[in-house]
Amino acid sequence: MTLSTYQFSFNGFTFGAGTPYVVEQIDGLMATSSIRVQDDNRGYIDGGWSGRDFYDSRNVTFDFIIVGDGSYSAQYYYQQLQKNLAPQVLGYYPDPFASTQASSVLGLFQFQLTAATGQQRMWGRVRSVSAMVDPEFTYGYITAKAEFHFPDPRYYDETATTATGSSSVSLTNAGWATTCPAIAIASPSASGYIQDTAGNVMNFSNVNTSYALNIDLLARTVTQNGSPARNTLNSLTNWLTIPANTTSYWTSTLGSMSITYRNAYV
Repeated sequence: MTLSTYQFSFNGFTFGAGTPYVVEQIDGLMATSSIRVQDDNRGYIDGGWSGRDFYDSRNVTFDFIIVGDGSYSAQYYYQQLQKNLAPQVLGYYPDPFASTQASSVLGLFQFQLTAATGQQRMWGRVRSVSAMVDPEFTYGYITAKAEFHFPDPRYYDETATTATGSSSVSLTNAGWATTCPAIAIASPSASGYIQDTAGNVMNFSNVNTSYALNIDLLARTVTQNGSPARNTLNSLTNWLTIPANTTSYWTSTLGSMSITYRNAYV
């Protein structure tokens, strides 16, 4: 879906500029997500031990004003908001290799704040939809809120890049957050490795050569013919990623790779 400036979409439902759902304010979208801290105290000594910091999941809240027009009332439009932003029970990362997705995958959230940054995307689910019920609600001026939860706090460019090859495949992440590609090897060897510029290696063995080998580095899954094949990954230095503002070169002795990724931001 192609969006205009200051438009937003969740699973194809569009709100913001040019729609009956006027977005007054957004909290949490352009802010750093909360930080998960692993510092520890030093017991009977002042200060603390410095641990590692990690980005936590991201919550984003939209404030709406909804009014009626010549076609429908404000109450009708609010019902459509409730219908299209109904919370789901669970959600997991979409499979980048599947032609269709199950209804339990995370929803696709797309947005464009300015033409300069272009259209971007995230994957999440709705946590709540609410409206202030007062006389203005009855007479057609509704203030509403919707909260979204994104387990992956990063947002990505809408357009993906795909690089192919087996020897010194160049991958450039122009964003300021680490991005995690998806790798497809159509005709894999029975054993081999994938290695990046920094020397991180993923070693595979006992690969079924009759099926493509699919590696989702965000979900950290390995599949063949739609079934789990994590047992083929017998050792690794680290799960491979493309660091922020970096060009990385990957090599494979498993076969020619098709590597799909997006610039990532946080």
